[in-house]
Amino acid sequence: SCQNISLPCGWFIYSSYINTENMNAEIIMNQIIDNLIMLKDNDGSVYLPEYFFNGIGDIDFHYGYQIKTTTNDILELCGLQIYPEDNPIILAEGWNMIAYLRDNPLLLSLALESISNNIQIVKDFNGSPYLPEYNFNGIGDMVPGQGYQIKINEDAILTYPDNN
Repeated sequence: SCQNISLPCGWFIYSSYINTENMNAEIIMNQIIDNLIMLKDNDGSVYLPEYFFNGIGDIDFHYGYQIKTTTNDILELCGLQIYPEDNPIILAEGWNMIAYLRDNPLLLSLALESISNNIQIVKDFNGSPYLPEYNFNGIGDMVPGQGYQIKINEDAILTYPDNN
């Protein structure tokens, strides 16, 4: 299977439901190397192609990554498709960047139902919020290819519903 991820110019949080043969950040990002400024994980580790520095190592498909590009681009990832129901995501109390592992959109409240009582806020790459305490969803659907920032009250395990 392959997934094409549309990357806008500037900052974006990307994720993928594909597990490639080689998950090394340098290998995965090589196809957009001319437009890539930085790739950053939740821990603050970075891949900086200009300096030939890969502090990330291998990308973990469970998590989202902040990416900054100089122009719009498309990242194509080919490999094994991940089944969301079989790949729980371990979350630490506080902020996390999560991948969206489904291959089709789903209303955010339904997608995150497994941890609904633990969510303080979710933000997309534009900063649009989901605030369950106020029953406010400024994001709408979670979308394949996008990652999300989430702040939770305590350690949790997120399991997405299956693709059906």
